Amino acid sequence: MTLVNWMYNTSLQQFLGLFDYAIDFSPKAQLIKDRVGNITQWLTRRVYRYINRGLFERDKVTFKLMMATKILIKDGKLTPADVSLLLKAGAGIDDRNKPFSWMDQKTWLNLKALSKHKFATEHMSFFKELPERITRNEPLWKKWIDENEPESAPVPDYEEKISADINIGHFIHLCLVRAMREDRTLLASNQFIREVLGEEYVMPVTDQISSLFEESMPNMPVLYLLSAGADPTGAIDEFAKKKRQFPTGKVSMGEEQEIPAAQLIDQGIQSGKWVVLNNCHLSLEFMAKMEDILFPKDKEIHEDFRLWITCSPHNDFPLGLLQMAIKVTTEPPKGLQAGLSRTFNTMVNQDFLEKVEPYDKWRSLVFSVCFQHSVVQERRKFGPLGFCIPYEFNTADLEASLLYLDKHFTQSSNLNIPYSWKAMQYMVCEVQYGGRITDDLDRELFKTYGAMWVQEAVFSPNYCFNAGVTEFNYHIPDATEHARFLEYISKMPGTDSPPIFGLHPNADLTFRLKESVEMINTLLDTQPKEAGGGSGKSREEEVRDKLEKELLPQLPPDFIWLEVTDRLKVLKGPKGLGEPGKNDTIPLNIFLSQEIQRFQMILTTVRTTMVNMIDAIDGSIIMTPDIVSSIDAIFDFRVPYKWQYDPTGAEISWLTPSLAGWIKGLLDRHYQLSNWISKERPPSFWLTGFFNPQ
Repeated sequence: MTLVNWMYNTSLQQFLGLFDYAIDFSPKAQLIKDRVGNITQWLTRRVYRYINRGLFERDKVTFKLMMATKILIKDGKLTPADVSLLLKAGAGIDDRNKPFSWMDQKTWLNLKALSKHKFATEHMSFFKELPERITRNEPLWKKWIDENEPESAPVPDYEEKISADINIGHFIHLCLVRAMREDRTLLASNQFIREVLGEEYVMPVTDQISSLFEESMPNMPVLYLLSAGADPTGAIDEFAKKKRQFPTGKVSMGEEQEIPAAQLIDQGIQSGKWVVLNNCHLSLEFMAKMEDILFPKDKEIHEDFRLWITCSPHNDFPLGLLQMAIKVTTEPPKGLQAGLSRTFNTMVNQDFLEKVEPYDKWRSLVFSVCFQHSVVQERRKFGPLGFCIPYEFNTADLEASLLYLDKHFTQSSNLNIPYSWKAMQYMVCEVQYGGRITDDLDRELFKTYGAMWVQEAVFSPNYCFNAGVTEFNYHIPDATEHARFLEYISKMPGTDSPPIFGLHPNADLTFRLKESVEMINTLLDTQPKEAGGGSGKSREEEVRDKLEKELLPQLPPDFIWLEVTDRLKVLKGPKGLGEPGKNDTIPLNIFLSQEIQRFQMILTTVRTTMVNMIDAIDGSIIMTPDIVSSIDAIFDFRVPYKWQYDPTGAEISWLTPSLAGWIKGLLDRHYQLSNWISKERPPSFWLTGFFNPQ
């Protein structure tokens, strides 16, 4: 995972500590085989929780999928080639004879890759007849592909066969969903993880600050990895009050803050007080000294001393500190269920539910406001479809809202006056949350949420948040105990339907596809770059063969600029307009000239990159990081970064998910431009084949 984010570094010593824990606390057994199985199970669970809580939400499924596939490979049930199929699918295939008009080209290539692959060590040709079966039962397959949740629907022709394979049936099902409905890959991955590892591995990890404190030691700091809008200092202070450590010593790191921070830590080491260092990515030199500070040779550390560090991810953060700290992220978990679970595990407890009379109404309103908080947090994932402008809503907004409602309820009860719903809606939606909102449409959206979910109707026993909108009815539990609330939350669906947010299902399709592509690309980046297929060749040899025998011969010839300018002078404009020898000033000819120039820049970059890769593999030139990155991309059937973006990150060419698709785009664009410049203006244009068709 360190290839994904430098901050995920974990040391062998930390792992050995987890291993010792598994040996000490796993159930004993008479048989050695059972004892080893118990230790393995406990160690897997412990490592998962330890690592998972320190990962950002976008990387958690990636980590769990890596765990599940590596366990199956270790057990001899899968091969690296199977995992490669899952990640690359049909990216390395070029077959343009697509027989189904309703199926896009990428899905067809994925289907062909599935039909050719031999799974597991037994080399099973599981989907050998897949194209023929789709042809025979085309309506059934089209219906399955068009399902809202194909990962949960029976697979035509293969359902019994997949279910019968107890070893890798779930993996085969995942590969099929990834090939045919890429947007559902992440959801199908969670199903696969649940079947391989267990239910607890798909449930959100909500370690409370008290458990982090129990694991920490005076010389083992707790390191919070910050995300947008996150600030754990409030939670640290609340816990410090319970431990009689409030006020904590705080320093916001930055210029000239190293000396005050060092003094605070020195005082804490001697007196046992807690110290909180915020934004430590701004003082990396001081962080590099932290190992020496926490392991002094001339003094004892007070057993009550604790160091809490907050830091944004930084590639230069000291490795030693990363490998000795307990890492935890502060992002809200994904999904309404996970968000509510986190709120009721970390913020709302039994005492809070009985804080204000009348208790039943107070509990209903607390749940409703927490539900609204989870909805607006989740709505952000839809990008511009969710909010016109991205906002950094966080738990502080919810805390402030609940604090105001607490005071309002208490005041109304003491004075025996009715609740002012307009005041509560205004304070929650337009002050506490609305203080961050700058767009009028976003403000109207929040007012609408408040009108629905901060109103007297939430006191009704039959109140439903989404009546008739989704299959699952979200309502306020009729409960008094905190455990009953958690029980109801655990029964909520793990996957949220867009209508609960007030959005069209297409919003979910766009988001899911983006999420799945990012996960697959991240997994590809972490995979060993080893040659496969039994060819006996190294990775570099395979890439060189692909470049020399396939890609370089495909490249079209360069445009010769002198020939282009001569041709532009005689090329007639629309309706034959123009004067021979001076036609290079016709607007369409100027446009053609600019398009050819931009295309030639791309073609030159592609040809140069390919030649450099071959020379570097042969040892003629130095293997630079850029060349290594390009070789990795070609090996994974992806488009090298330099072919699509310039050094500033600006897009310079067309974006496609596979190398074969990008090369096809290159050839098609060259054909359109060369045909136009060598003949006459065509009767129609492929507009998306131009760089700037406006």
